Amino acid sequence: MKICIFFDGQNFYRSLLRYDDSLRVDYDRLAVWITQKVGGDNAVFGGAYYYVGVSAGAPQQVEAFLKGLELRPGYFVKRDPRVRRTGRCPNCGTEYEYTTEKRVDTRLVADLIHYAANGAYDAAVLVSGDDDFVPAVEAVNALGKQVWVATWSAEELSTDLRVRCFGQLRLSDGIAAFRVERPRIPDRDRERGALPRGARPPVRAPIGSPPSDELRDRALSELQRAEARLPHVSRGYFVMRWKSHALPPVGQEREALVQQLLDAGLIEEVEMTDGEGRQVVAIRSRERDGNIRQSDGPDANVALPG
Repeated sequence: MKICIFFDGQNFYRSLLRYDDSLRVDYDRLAVWITQKVGGDNAVFGGAYYYVGVSAGAPQQVEAFLKGLELRPGYFVKRDPRVRRTGRCPNCGTEYEYTTEKRVDTRLVADLIHYAANGAYDAAVLVSGDDDFVPAVEAVNALGKQVWVATWSAEELSTDLRVRCFGQLRLSDGIAAFRVERPRIPDRDRERGALPRGARPPVRAPIGSPPSDELRDRALSELQRAEARLPHVSRGYFVMRWKSHALPPVGQEREALVQQLLDAGLIEEVEMTDGEGRQVVAIRSRERDGNIRQSDGPDANVALPG
């Protein structure tokens, strides 16, 4: 059974904040959890599509988050520009400006039906409780495909939408499977932008003998390559997901290498702001003289979501 996931980005993110504004999500594990809940252990993840409206003057963190999402296997971000509107206060008559999404829901609906008609999935999971999607769900049903709906809570779900969907998922039931845990950092250290002495993520690989000069240089080169391509690089991303034949395999060996580079003062661990405005642990390289290498990119103050 092939499962595709369709995120109404604004609805998903606002609902997440209402449910728990401190919760950070691992989107890879979220896709796995959703896929298995709908199709069982043998289900195939067919892709996740994230639909969002973006303003021309949006904060850099927003684009950094979306770029990070696009780098995840099977995730595709569908952006549409937000448009500017004017309104008038009914009480005082003052005019004001605001932005609103344009074409985002329409694009999601079109893709939901198009992919169903082309047999791209056996079941779709709509991550939104908005009853505007009722006609789209009815169209997919007529094509012989299933549509499931996923929300953070029952209060977020339209009854009209629920009764037309094949099944329902409560995202809050899967928090243990896709929550990202991060160490808490004292305020005084957060102000300095660095982790306090001795602070480390909760899982550590055993530290073996120091890396050779050749391996150390390769690791620093790879980190610098990652820094050139991405917003600041989260430690977890570099250890578990950065693809390179020049480094040890992902997992414990690479984690041990990163720790040895940290202990030798060749790289630094800092706290950065991710695309959701939350704090993540990132790593960055140092120059030969021990100074921090400065990022050349416009997103130097943000980090890839871990």
